[in-house]
Amino acid sequence: MDAKYFILFCIKLLLFMALPWSLFAAQGNIVLVAEKNSPALNKLLIHLKKTNDDFSYQISIAKNPIVIPIDSYVIAIGANPITHVDFARYPNRIAVMLTAKQAENADMATSIFIEPPLKRQLKLANLLVPGSKKIGLLVSDEQDKKSVFTTLTDEEKTMLKVVNVAEHDNINQALFHVLKNTRLLLGHYNNEVYNAQNIKNILITSYRQRKVLIGPSRAYLKAGSFSTTFSDLSHIAFRITEVVKHHKNTGQWLKADYNPHYRILFNSQVARSLNIRMLDEKLLLQKMGEI
Repeated sequence: MDAKYFILFCIKLLLFMALPWSLFAAQGNIVLVAEKNSPALNKLLIHLKKTNDDFSYQISIAKNPIVIPIDSYVIAIGANPITHVDFARYPNRIAVMLTAKQAENADMATSIFIEPPLKRQLKLANLLVPGSKKIGLLVSDEQDKKSVFTTLTDEEKTMLKVVNVAEHDNINQALFHVLKNTRLLLGHYNNEVYNAQNIKNILITSYRQRKVLIGPSRAYLKAGSFSTTFSDLSHIAFRITEVVKHHKNTGQWLKADYNPHYRILFNSQVARSLNIRMLDEKLLLQKMGEI
């Protein structure tokens, strides 16, 4: 090798070796924390690694806790109490909760809600079953109604016929009133109304009047509701990465909110039974963004 080029090579090598190793390390550490391990937790980890490989990833559970560096992004998964981690020690703590209500008392920097917001479900309902009649909505009590209405605009509120279950002797009476002169039933995430005891009755009564239930979640789609929006594990992983990268780049946290990434699911059997035309999901997603 020519002496001149050899000297230049040695200088470049020395400069390269002088660079801090932090430049070659992962941008940060993300730790998924749950009380118990589960297939969903491990699948979420896989999706995170696929979404962004700039971070290192770990899982900490009660039976196999790890030592978590203070500057890690600590992600609390689920609403069940986590006993093996003192989250107050970690400033970069994020909750991934099923519902907004579950995150109310969580002392976190920010939260991601997995449940579909009623505003989004209402948009979907208007696209799937358009018409001039109102959309039926069951609430468990006045507090539930107040909570629901805080997420809607005045225009959206006028689209709904709201029936309070607490004002009736039973769920059947409430169903009779909410289905009268409405074009469909819109379900929101409330276990007092939509639970294993009530769901069969709600579905049978609705479909006898040829009115579909939209929402409240994927679990009810399997039971017989017509359609819902749904954030799967890939959507959750993508949102976690967005929240972490935004904080890393700006020093600011995105506000606690519903996951903006989702897909639309249908129950094809219900569509066939009620002779409802299935719309293209990509077109629906486009229209959902335009409303």
